Amino acid sequence: MSSFELLYFPINNGRATITKLMLNVGGAKWKLTTPDWPSAKQTMPYGRLPVLIETCTDGSKFTLCESKAIERYVAHKFGFLPSDAKEAATAEQYVDNIADSIEAYVAYNFIEKSDTSKEKLINTVKYLVSKHEPILAANPSGHYIGNNLSYPDFAIYLLHSVLKQIGMCDLISDSTAPHMYKLIKKMSENPSIASA
Repeated sequence: MSSFELLYFPINNGRATITKLMLNVGGAKWKLTTPDWPSAKQTMPYGRLPVLIETCTDGSKFTLCESKAIERYVAHKFGFLPSDAKEAATAEQYVDNIADSIEAYVAYNFIEKSDTSKEKLINTVKYLVSKHEPILAANPSGHYIGNNLSYPDFAIYLLHSVLKQIGMCDLISDSTAPHMYKLIKKMSENPSIASA
């Protein structure tokens, strides 16, 4: 079985969080390495993090960068994306839509804390809830796809985590989004997720 080294900063709820969660839940042998930054920047494939290095059983190495490419690769490798192309595309569509809310959080929390960026974040998340709550309500398992954890489940978990960080987790709560909240609560009770 392959082993993995994830190069990233030692922070929670960053661009490598979904990858860390999937590696943990997938039972991967992996470690987080924090490069000496910014001196290591020039040695990175695109001069930024995260970077994933897979060491295969034959000793060969596969290096991948760009957070979304890494997430998709790990999701495929550990069964968090369906093998059916249409179902996989649907799952990735959900992730891309969730990413809009995460980017609105980044804009508000790291770029410009203004009333305008806060309102945009709130409206983006409310729109997401209006579209995603029915998706989860329609699946008796409570997951986005099938009966088990999948890539979009991890993405919505991350979104709730970052909203919680800034005191806005009421946007996805038991009263505002009961099906989304139930999934997030169930995931938070998973020891592999809690330890990531």
